[in-house]
Amino acid sequence: MLSLRRVRKAYGTNEVVCGVDLELDAGECFGLLGPNGAGKTTTLRLALGLTDPDAGDIRLLGHAVPRDAREARLRVGVVPQSDNLDPDFTVFENLLVYGRYFGLRDRDIAPRIPPLLEFAGLQARADARIQTLSGGMKRRLSLARALINDPDLIFLDEPTTGLDPQARHLIWERLKRLVAQGKTILLTTHFMDEAERLCRRLAVMDRGRSS
Repeated sequence: MLSLRRVRKAYGTNEVVCGVDLELDAGECFGLLGPNGAGKTTTLRLALGLTDPDAGDIRLLGHAVPRDAREARLRVGVVPQSDNLDPDFTVFENLLVYGRYFGLRDRDIAPRIPPLLEFAGLQARADARIQTLSGGMKRRLSLARALINDPDLIFLDEPTTGLDPQARHLIWERLKRLVAQGKTILLTTHFMDEAERLCRRLAVMDRGRSS
């Protein structure tokens, strides 16, 4: 599903990813556990082809990255660290418009939205504006949005940071459901309990190195 071999990335004299090796199997939740600034987010950006590596080999769903990253990302869902939901759209419209980015037609997207709203526990908020949602609701909507293209692999960057305990548990429950459905997840976190609850395997990152 994803393979990184001896991947490096530096900004000036600061090497933020130092020869990382990583491999994901289908159907697992794999964790990147480490403190803020460890290089986790940069590693995700490298894997997605959003940042070019200085060295190393990356393959995402059989595609060479960054060369064929665009094709690979059609089968990937991403939940970024910070919410980037569109405040001009309703909950329903956020899902509809995001589906168009994958080349899906509205008539194909629309039937997918009610099950995703149910998954996110937002059935009653379909017409709500983003500004009216709680932090936990926004994170669940971001997760639902990442599933609009029925991805084979899902990237989640610190998905529960800043959430209260109840909201965190709701996100964990949704992620467990995805794994049970056969989805593959790459999760970054600095919470040890989160990694323990969700991940079958993990790598510890610190100062750009993994172990």
